Amino acid sequence: MAHAAQTTGVMVAACLALSALASASTPEQARTFAERAVAHVREVGRDRAFADFSRTDGGFVDGDLYVYCQDVSGVVLAHGANPAIVGKNLGGVRDPDGRYPNVELNRMGLDNGFGWVRFRWPNPATNLIANKVAYVIKVDDHTVCGSGYYEP
Repeated sequence: MAHAAQTTGVMVAACLALSALASASTPEQARTFAERAVAHVREVGRDRAFADFSRTDGGFVDGDLYVYCQDVSGVVLAHGANPAIVGKNLGGVRDPDGRYPNVELNRMGLDNGFGWVRFRWPNPATNLIANKVAYVIKVDDHTVCGSGYYEP
């Protein structure tokens, strides 16, 4: 009987792990989220769009997917996972590997127009530091917006 309970426990844990993987966001979803966000900025203007991005009910937060925008200096203009950091400069914030993700995001978006950046960042769904891959897009000469997914 103990063996059956142990086997059931292992099976439940495996099912939960598979369920978590199945619900994890994909690169395509992150890219589409970022593209939709930039289109929204162009449609309704910066002020309304950034307010929408920073509200959980604004249509730009879905599980571990959220939109963020920042200016060229690293000041957060919108953030779906943590609206409390809007207005703060994160340009000097390092990830656990010593990299400056916000500087890299700006460089990718402003220099190339769009692209992917990999770094380590807190996952709002788990509150743990995780590998994140973000797709960032240039909105104008001073602003980028993006979204990313967390690797399992």
